[in-house]
Amino acid sequence: MVKALKSGYREVRRVIRHGPAYPWRRYISPARVLETTAIHTDERGDVTVCVLTSRQDWLACLWSLVSFCVLSDLRLPVLIYSDGTLESAHKERIRRVFPDARIVDPVVADRLVPDKLSEFPNCKRFRLAQPCARRIIDLPILCTTPSILMLDSDVLFFRRPEEIIMHLSSTRSGQFVFERDMQDSYFDSRDGIRERFGVEVPGRINCGIMLADISNFDYACIEQWLGQVSIENHPWAEQTLWAMYAGAKRTTFLGKEYDITNSHRIESDSVMKHYVKPIRVFMYTQGIPRLLQGLEARV
Repeated sequence: MVKALKSGYREVRRVIRHGPAYPWRRYISPARVLETTAIHTDERGDVTVCVLTSRQDWLACLWSLVSFCVLSDLRLPVLIYSDGTLESAHKERIRRVFPDARIVDPVVADRLVPDKLSEFPNCKRFRLAQPCARRIIDLPILCTTPSILMLDSDVLFFRRPEEIIMHLSSTRSGQFVFERDMQDSYFDSRDGIRERFGVEVPGRINCGIMLADISNFDYACIEQWLGQVSIENHPWAEQTLWAMYAGAKRTTFLGKEYDITNSHRIESDSVMKHYVKPIRVFMYTQGIPRLLQGLEARV
């Protein structure tokens, strides 16, 4: 009862802050993505677009994928990884928009992945600890391409992402491309990581947009790190492991227009926006309406 009252109070405050259109934009309008004409994507290629989603954010995830595919004019293979909460109705609706995408749930992954990790018990344990862990442990096995472009469900594109397209067309073996965070979001300080693991980690890496080389993925390295520290429940564990795996010498950052900020403002020339938790609600009140205007203008 108390939890319901607190939730209702927060919703009332949001209506006051964002105006009477808030309930429509937050709960009704996002479903318009299901009206999108089917987007056919390749089944093979050098790079797979990967997303992890759930029954809570699957519509936001679709907006992220639609905005990228439509505005980039790319039709890369798409892998949608469920955290286990997507029901058959969700998957059916996703397939109407992306009929060629692979939708993988943990039941399927649990039949494919553990056998590949027989020599890596720490990796097997970590992948079961939290959904995000599967992005670094499972995706190199589930994907059949040498590289992945990983997108968070709260990333929206408003213009053609020329810089990402450039990196996709000139991918160099072993290289990693990230967007910049507002701060270091790791399970330890960079000095602490250097002292404990002997790895130089670049500052402010964020995996919300990440182009990663997963060919010949070195699970032995991840296994060793996981054996040195208990991070299974740390919210930044997966992101830190990606930062460590890439290392300073193999890391490239996207330009400033891809940087994460706490500002909800969408500039007239904005390429994209990552709606991290402090500004998440603005994805619905401002981001999706802005994207809809842009997509309708293209028709």
